[in-house]
Amino acid sequence: MLTVDEREPMLFEQNVLEIALESLRSRRKSGLAPAPRRRRPRRRTVIAIAAAGVAIAIVVPVALPRGVTGGADPAAAAVLHRVALRAAQQPPDPAPLPGQYLYTRSKSASTFLFVVGDGRTLFFHQPLIRASWIGPDGSGRILSTAGEVTFLTEKDRATWIAAGSPDLCADVCEGTNDERFGPGELAIRNLVNLPTDPEELLELIENREVIGGPSGDWETFNLIGDLLRETYTLPKVRAALYQVAAELPGVELVGRVVDGAGRPGVAVAYTNPSSDARSRHELIFDPRTAELLGEGEVLIADSTVDVESGGPGAIYGGVGPAGTRTFVTTYLVSGVVDSTSESL
Repeated sequence: MLTVDEREPMLFEQNVLEIALESLRSRRKSGLAPAPRRRRPRRRTVIAIAAAGVAIAIVVPVALPRGVTGGADPAAAAVLHRVALRAAQQPPDPAPLPGQYLYTRSKSASTFLFVVGDGRTLFFHQPLIRASWIGPDGSGRILSTAGEVTFLTEKDRATWIAAGSPDLCADVCEGTNDERFGPGELAIRNLVNLPTDPEELLELIENREVIGGPSGDWETFNLIGDLLRETYTLPKVRAALYQVAAELPGVELVGRVVDGAGRPGVAVAYTNPSSDARSRHELIFDPRTAELLGEGEVLIADSTVDVESGGPGAIYGGVGPAGTRTFVTTYLVSGVVDSTSESL
């Protein structure tokens, strides 16, 4: 692995210390302090769809002087403030007009554990291509198409063949799903009118006035991802979202990554605080444009289940050894189109 001294700095690392210091000075001058945080009780994690990703993470340490702190890990906060500035500098994309739609295409991959029986198990991937058309009135269409199942290893494939090639998708593979939605059924809220002031935006998100949900910084981090994906968001609002993330205790810097489409990016993450949680949610963005490139879940500790309890044919998500990427989504293209049958 390259050390900081052995490589050229990435774009997002240039002047990152100055950005962090300026942010701290501005907060002190204004007399503002981060809003108090509310921790929700720890709860058992629900085993959800899992996935395998192809992102390759290289930790990028960013040193800050002693005494400089933020809500997030100092390295993550510094990078997020830098990317927020990049976001604010971007020209706004054309907004969808009445009768038009914001089109987004993404690909994801989920990993499941299949119980063959007699103590034997195997892991398989279930890919999915998703296209969404969302109009300014909250109407639109979502088309999901499942890809061909693959296996994590050749051993998994051999186990499947030896078991008689059982159907792995009986309960988890979606096939093709084409849904249409009327006005208001896809709308979270008119994001164009969200405040660009980070403190105001944080208050709205924490009070769950933008999107409903449980309280807590873990949920707030996930809601930031909700507001960045498949949405038309003005650059200054996007910048404010990154600044909000920079004020969340628990956000940490993963570092440089390559997303599922081979694009270079930088990732920050939040580990689920539940007592039995073993997953970390990562957001990957382009440091040059601040666009969300992808996201996913990774296990930070071994996660197992009692495979005998479900019996042969049982399928589990969210399990595997530490380091398993249980879910990954890559956002491939986004733009305005004139109908729900048009794509980019």
